Amino acid sequence: MINQASTLKKEQLLINPDRSDELQKYLLNNFRSKKTLSLFEGETGIKYWEDFAGQSTKDKLVFDELKKCYPQLNFPVEPEIDKKEEYKDLVLRGKTQNTKLPFLLKLNDYKNITLRIGESIAGKIPIITVPDKDDFIAILQCLLYKNNPKHIPNSMGAVLINGLNNWQKIAVLKNDWSAANIAGNWAEEFYRNVLPNYSLYQDKLIVISTKPYSNVSARQLGLNESLWLSYSISIRIQHEFAHLYTLKKFGTASNNLHDELIADYIGIVKTIGQYNKSWMLIFMGLENYPDYRQGARLENYISDNKLSKEDFNQLIKIIKMAIENISIFHESQGNLQSDIDLMCRIDALCETSLEELSAANGASLLIDNYNKGWKSKQYDMY
Repeated sequence: MINQASTLKKEQLLINPDRSDELQKYLLNNFRSKKTLSLFEGETGIKYWEDFAGQSTKDKLVFDELKKCYPQLNFPVEPEIDKKEEYKDLVLRGKTQNTKLPFLLKLNDYKNITLRIGESIAGKIPIITVPDKDDFIAILQCLLYKNNPKHIPNSMGAVLINGLNNWQKIAVLKNDWSAANIAGNWAEEFYRNVLPNYSLYQDKLIVISTKPYSNVSARQLGLNESLWLSYSISIRIQHEFAHLYTLKKFGTASNNLHDELIADYIGIVKTIGQYNKSWMLIFMGLENYPDYRQGARLENYISDNKLSKEDFNQLIKIIKMAIENISIFHESQGNLQSDIDLMCRIDALCETSLEELSAANGASLLIDNYNKGWKSKQYDMY
């Protein structure tokens, strides 16, 4: 589907040309400088997870198996615990054989942690669902921050993790290789043929909670609570699928508001069939724009940047206008028609910088980028 956009002269962008270096750096389009892939190969290690999911039963807890894959899930969350030799041996060196793994991580509901294989336009990926909100925080602290008690915002409910060492995969590789090479040297084989091939032993996975999306209540959206919780899970999964797509295609999925506007757009549209800008504004804490609601999700993506108060005020204006233009774009395109349509929309949103998305003609720029991508994909099909 191709919607013709009128050719408009690029208008002056919202922010002052004299903006700070910090804000200018934040607004750089990380997608444009990356090499892109047109096809997605299957993950080498996904069969391990498919077998894992197929074998999971009530008598074989998912969390028990996860502890074998990721030994850090056996340690408590404590400051600098990663400096201890026992932690280094198990987590960094993988010395788990003939070792009784400790289970000192305090979780409220580890028995109901589940795993399934998600299928997206970028391929399959394991999804771990953690029902208890405190358990979700503890598991992220283990997997992302080496068991250090780093603050996890209440508005954060899912994460795509990339490059996580899976020591159980390595153990399987070792056992299979050793059985076929009785007199061989596994250490030599590992450093020569396994270590350089990250996909053999490192995981991509999604970890999600079941709490309300963006820490927004059903009442704030005027929805039934059970319906909103089901929507929340769907939005989260589709949001992370979008990150997986950009990670694989562009080589990046960063902690930036450009990425988040893209992923939330896909999450909302894939869940309810259309874009809801009112929801998006609430998710970002801009429902009473120009006022910002403290504690909302927007601030999760600027915590590592040295933005001044003036920078922040300019940024919320940029985000507000970008959301408005994405809404116009969606109305122009209509409902999603196919996976190709979905890819073209993500590609167009990636190609259009955050600053461009917020411009007076941002919707037209976005439509133009969509049309270029659509024509290119149609050409590739013939």
